[in-house]
Amino acid sequence: MSKKPEGSRVSMRDLAREVGVSVSAVSLALRNSPKVSKKKREEIREAAVRIGYVKDGRVAELMEHMRTFRLKERLSTIAVIISDIRKSELKGYPRMVSLTRGVEDEAKKNGYGVDFMFLKDLGVSPKRLRDILIARGIKGIVVMPFQAGVGEFAMDISGFCVSTPGYSIIRPNINRACPNFLQMMDELLEQICRLGYRRVGFIMTYGSGGIGHKLYSSSFLYYSTLIDKSLKIPILRRRDVGITGIQKWMEKYQPDVVVSSGMVYRILEDLGYKIPEDLGFASLELSEDHGRASGVDHRHELVGSEALKLTFSDINLNHSGVPENPKVVLVDSHFREGNTLRKIGRARVIKLRATK
Repeated sequence: MSKKPEGSRVSMRDLAREVGVSVSAVSLALRNSPKVSKKKREEIREAAVRIGYVKDGRVAELMEHMRTFRLKERLSTIAVIISDIRKSELKGYPRMVSLTRGVEDEAKKNGYGVDFMFLKDLGVSPKRLRDILIARGIKGIVVMPFQAGVGEFAMDISGFCVSTPGYSIIRPNINRACPNFLQMMDELLEQICRLGYRRVGFIMTYGSGGIGHKLYSSSFLYYSTLIDKSLKIPILRRRDVGITGIQKWMEKYQPDVVVSSGMVYRILEDLGYKIPEDLGFASLELSEDHGRASGVDHRHELVGSEALKLTFSDINLNHSGVPENPKVVLVDSHFREGNTLRKIGRARVIKLRATK
């Protein structure tokens, strides 16, 4: 079949006739359904390009709505898998509480229930976990991040629609929603400079190997290229973080503000620093700090919600297993004013974020 004259639309029926299959087979193939063999799907896609078939956006939108409604009826539960903490320990991890709340709220808005699976409590092998999910008729999964470091989610995810919040699940490489760590540090440094702080110190408490560790450091090192050499302070590495290491670093470089986490805030108080009178402090993770710290809100609930939306998208598009082109959705942070920073002098204009 040759391409139709300009102005006439090639229909799905025309495409089915060209390949010699049913219209329903064409529809399934164009939605990447495993009900059609991979070879036949490729043949249908190639034929679509050859004869000039283009989806009718209005029809596609209507059909997706109808399929989504049916899926909500059939796929009523999303699994949330938590690998390294017990259910009884959850309240002690504020970040995880917020992430799970975001997933649960998004699930409810879309008519799904949530099955929380704490692997330390279940004590099952990856194969047994897969069998449980299949037996429960669950297709959509959100795998929660590890509490420390990075690692692998060992279960075979073929046939499942899987996403994760954050960067800690490095294998398999799945769709993920993450805090925008680079934007977060850029915004924090700009705010610190507007308050008049000049000697900015950064104490790294994130574990090496994670993306957050690299992006925070990248932003701070770029900031260091924009200031006078006399104001530059080297990053205190995580392996040197402790009362002795922090005390020596503070005495040697004398920062007027420190960017770090709640653990460092408490050490600085133990060393006798009055915050913010003696020293400013900016938190990179407000969920770890006291309620009125100045710093950035990672918006973990929104991150959890966006992760589940990626799972929903794969369900609706019939994509499962390890994605060929994994997606990363970045969620911008919000600076929150608190009582650990104050204006101490003339504002410094340092532009780290892209501007028009």
